[in-house]
Amino acid sequence: MKTIHFCAGLPRSGSTVLMNILQQNPQIFTTGTCALTAIIRDSIIKSRYNESFQAMNAQDADNAIYGMVHGATQGWFQGITNKPVVVSKNRSWPGLHHLFPDSKLIVTVRDIRDVAESFDKINRDIKALHSYGDDGKSYGCMSEDEKYHYHFNTDNAFSVALYQDLPRLMHLWNDGGSDRIKFLRYEDFKSEPNEALGEVYDFLQLPLYQHDLNNIQQSALFEHDNAYFREKTSHVVRRELTDNPVVRNLSDNFHNRILSEHKWFYDGFYPDSSQPA
Repeated sequence: MKTIHFCAGLPRSGSTVLMNILQQNPQIFTTGTCALTAIIRDSIIKSRYNESFQAMNAQDADNAIYGMVHGATQGWFQGITNKPVVVSKNRSWPGLHHLFPDSKLIVTVRDIRDVAESFDKINRDIKALHSYGDDGKSYGCMSEDEKYHYHFNTDNAFSVALYQDLPRLMHLWNDGGSDRIKFLRYEDFKSEPNEALGEVYDFLQLPLYQHDLNNIQQSALFEHDNAYFREKTSHVVRRELTDNPVVRNLSDNFHNRILSEHKWFYDGFYPDSSQPA
């Protein structure tokens, strides 16, 4: 039996590099965006709509599906790795976390001004394969108001994680779930990586491993973003973990609007400052 934990949180917030670092530990297997969540949700749990399944006793059916979810999860990772501990990364895990009461969830967060800046940089660095809004408009030709609407007022990986998953997880954490949920700020991870890793190991209740932060290898289960056909982006990370200064190209008005409209986020994750670095 493998010990299985999860990683989720905001996009562009360091989860990929965290997974690549943790995999240096010979006891820990990590993933890029794991395909298992969709299989559990769409192929196992939704099988309840099968007529023969609906004819079962409700308690037996519930126990059977619960057992299948856990059996499939163990079998999935047994087929991939011999390592005893797994940390599976996917932003969908918060919607399935209740099925795994013995598992822990690492949630990466970042100043959301810089998440928007990171997506904006991706789109500025490409020629044609830009993101596009709900009206079909290419990100490359959007005004700043339209960019703000795209990031914060349409359904995308960023907004769903920000407005659905984080509030739910913050409530669970405040309601006594701090033993199951670890929020990891990107800024802390980049500035004091060894201290942050120590906190992760304490949270996972694993002995600390001395990682080589100057030789970070890409995960074996590499996330090939071109498969999504959304934009020309990449989860390839640098071999060395460096605390590079943040470059902001969007206007002060854009950033001030984020601060004004997301006070709950900054109060929750950056209470020491209304202006995170």
